Amino acid sequence: LHTIIHSISHQHFTWHGTMSGGEERTDANVAVYFASETGHAKACARRAARRLTSLFQSKCGGCIERISFDEIDFIGRHAMLGDEKRLAIIFISTTGDAEMPSSIQRTWNLLLSKSLSTTILANLQFALFALGDRAYGPDAFCAAGRKLAARMAQLGAQPLCNLGYGDDGSPNGGVFADLDVWLDEELIPIMKKRFACNSDPRTGTLNESPFTVSVEHERPLAGKDSQMPEWHDRLFNYSRSAANTCPQGAYQYNSKLLRISKSEGSSNLPLLGTVTLNERITAEGWIQNTRHIKINVVANDAQSQALLTPEDANGHHLPYQAGDIAAVIPSNSTGEVDRFLAVLPTSIRSMADCILDIQVRPSSQANNPWPEKCTLRGLLTHCADLQGLPEREDLFSLAQFCNPGHHEGVAHQNKLLSLSETSGAALYGDYIIREKRNWADVFYDFDSLRWEGSSGGKALLTIEHLLAILPSIAPRYFSIASSPSHLALRAQKNLLGFEIELCIAVVEGMTPRGRKYTGLCSTYLSKMASSSRSDTSNLIRMWIRPGSFSNLPIQPATNLTRRRFFDTPVLCIGAGTGIAPLRALIMEREANWKDIAGPDDNDEGKDVDNILVYGSRKKAKDYYYGVEWEKLVSSNRLRTILAFSRDQPHKFYVQRALREADGGDFIVQHLIHRKGAVYIAGGSKMARAVKDEILESLSSAFSGGERDAKKFMNKLKRRGLLSIEAWS
Repeated sequence: LHTIIHSISHQHFTWHGTMSGGEERTDANVAVYFASETGHAKACARRAARRLTSLFQSKCGGCIERISFDEIDFIGRHAMLGDEKRLAIIFISTTGDAEMPSSIQRTWNLLLSKSLSTTILANLQFALFALGDRAYGPDAFCAAGRKLAARMAQLGAQPLCNLGYGDDGSPNGGVFADLDVWLDEELIPIMKKRFACNSDPRTGTLNESPFTVSVEHERPLAGKDSQMPEWHDRLFNYSRSAANTCPQGAYQYNSKLLRISKSEGSSNLPLLGTVTLNERITAEGWIQNTRHIKINVVANDAQSQALLTPEDANGHHLPYQAGDIAAVIPSNSTGEVDRFLAVLPTSIRSMADCILDIQVRPSSQANNPWPEKCTLRGLLTHCADLQGLPEREDLFSLAQFCNPGHHEGVAHQNKLLSLSETSGAALYGDYIIREKRNWADVFYDFDSLRWEGSSGGKALLTIEHLLAILPSIAPRYFSIASSPSHLALRAQKNLLGFEIELCIAVVEGMTPRGRKYTGLCSTYLSKMASSSRSDTSNLIRMWIRPGSFSNLPIQPATNLTRRRFFDTPVLCIGAGTGIAPLRALIMEREANWKDIAGPDDNDEGKDVDNILVYGSRKKAKDYYYGVEWEKLVSSNRLRTILAFSRDQPHKFYVQRALREADGGDFIVQHLIHRKGAVYIAGGSKMARAVKDEILESLSSAFSGGERDAKKFMNKLKRRGLLSIEAWS
């Protein structure tokens, strides 16, 4: 890849546009593309587009547009047409085990087509910034970006500059700190040679908001006192804003909650569920509060209800697969909303309970992430990510609303601008990242944002501008801890809908300066009281999408007289809440085993099909689902290899337990001799250590050493028999 990039990036490429030498050409065609899983690549695209627009707006035909890959036909848009030259500035994250993010899957599959000409992108030049985490190892770090760059070069596209690499672990801003270095040292210098700069890109002006907001009337008192969440109230219109946050690849369901294909029609609306069980599974007083939560999914809109029949439960109509992921939309607490309202200008705060009509200006190309009809309080509660950490671009946008009439207004503006710049990366890291200051904190500290003067003046910040700056709540992802087949076997008669179970560690802690912080979604779910299906006050909005373990082998042994029930034994390796998807896999195989084994069949003399390697701190404190595992062990349905890091003087982790099992021969026996599968879930450092341990063990078993071991592991990966689901 580096050889390709180096050789092509030094070739001459003629650009349309006005060169610094004065030669007249037509406007350049420049666009920014992003493929994001958690939103980081999208945020990088936003920052780059703003900086490039401020520098080259007059030469790039106005504001540079930002586009998600699968929103357009990327190949059709850039296929070689005449002499028109185009520039694509690309930001792409790596997800899972060196995989492409879901928002580029369709485009990536098309790019891989063997029928494409090697010159189809010959009129496209690109600059690419790849996002990743070095904790996943050198092979996985920014793998998606490196693959995309290589494939585009194979199809004739030409790199404008060296690839950029963003590391989640970089100090003072993670990938954003690396982004600024790449922009300043790679992309912008080359573009300056091609285009004349605008005069002063640092100075902000009061830009027109893409939204218009009209106040209809105050919400009726009866509505304010309702226990029903506003997003569920038919008086308002939250449907479109919810549909806009639907994850790529999320399953679609009909009115009976049976899965359907997108071609059968879909609304992208979330599923609705009620919490029927919410219990702590760590010991009382332990440092971590981890919850087991059961959710009864009852509808896919505000009215539909569905009964799960035995045919649906046991057939191909299972509502999800073991190892799938729940994407939950949380809501802010009443206290957090009141705290944010208190630091807004009076002109905005006074309309908190008024019914608003929010529309996008006809001249704007922006998407509307907000409900068309809602109250401001409802929008801040259910749609705005108030607890998120403001990005540098947010601080840049806020700077223009510091009122110069305030005694510190100008100083506040300069401070916010400094925090937004590359030179202020360390300050931003201290102020925002390490101290986890959210939106209310920033508005409180920079009170010139809400200053309206002493004689009935107005703040510069309007509700239209506020909606243009605030981020919307993105779904939070949790691996589902339940097996649909296993739950279906235990389901109550005439169960409405279907059930999922989650294993969630509640995020809470203290910053270096003693500021308490909590996670939005984990806290939201932890406080959901168990309730009946008819209780609409505790409804949860969510989607379900495929996870990393979709190829779980559940085929019965071809000869049932053999020493095991399944053709492929499965090894599950995890730590902490990484147990969630592994529990789903084990229980799914258990449910299938019960269907395979006859009433007279027993486990005597059979090899164990399922093996669990699990690690946590202390067995007595956080051995998640330990009772279930011990029951399966006692019936010869599971083997456990446990690693509790703090139960002995020295630290003992899962990778060491794996290395020492069966006298050091365990991995080779399982993967080579028993032809088993491996599924790994948990933190990225643990996942990398386990993968390295497997590689080292296999290297000793092959004559070709590490080279043959990597080939073997890649073969397992392609067959879905080696999968990793890890997170930072």
